[in-house]
Amino acid sequence: MESYHRYRKKEKARRRTFFTIVILILILILLIILRQSQIKLFKEEELPIALINQLPKIKKVDIGIANVVTDADTDGINDQEDILQGAKLELERKAKNIIAEGSVNYFKGGDPPQDKAVCTDIIARAFTNAGYDLRMLVGNDIRDNFGEYPWELWEVKVADPNIDYRRPENLIIFFQRNAKSLIIDIDPKKSKNLLQWLPGDIVFWDVNRNGSVDHCGILSDRPNKENIPYVIHNYIEPGYTVEEDVLQKWLVAGHFRFPGK
Repeated sequence: MESYHRYRKKEKARRRTFFTIVILILILILLIILRQSQIKLFKEEELPIALINQLPKIKKVDIGIANVVTDADTDGINDQEDILQGAKLELERKAKNIIAEGSVNYFKGGDPPQDKAVCTDIIARAFTNAGYDLRMLVGNDIRDNFGEYPWELWEVKVADPNIDYRRPENLIIFFQRNAKSLIIDIDPKKSKNLLQWLPGDIVFWDVNRNGSVDHCGILSDRPNKENIPYVIHNYIEPGYTVEEDVLQKWLVAGHFRFPGK
């Protein structure tokens, strides 16, 4: 009888061992199947949505509301859009600032090499893209209205077409006389105000706030979070042509749309 009980215990132990092995084998087979079919046992923790994706998307400023119909180069693109596109081309060239380099800022024929520029050269090149020769336009206006320009600043008594259009103090006079003058105050809280600051507009600044115009640029169609346009310009900082949020950085001395008269 005792041997029979020992036999029963051994039999139960063998069965438990057998079933345990079978279960382990089945689990192993199941894991292999799940792995091969790339079924995941646990749901992966969801990553937080990037902050930038939670913010409202800021659209480009609509240049169309400027209602510009002139097309000097007859390419089917209005002058305002052509000026903007010309300024954007300068972003690709990244011309180095001549003043920052300490180079001589005078070139025979007026235009510096494409890899060099000052702020006014960006305006001139953008105008070239629209079919306008700014050197000739400014030269003609100076010829016919010599006394309107501030020659005392350079202590000269004769015009020089190679440099006259490249001086912001001269260029703002030209735009005051030949372009549409626009508001110079900026109020991001008023939509009607912002609608007057459009891509392709030309802006002048008094950087040092001393009553002298010393910088200029072209408004981009890229706005900041307050929907104020960025500016395409060439300045001693960072030393090459860039697109920056600097419209309010300096004192605005002039804001124009060309042609406007």
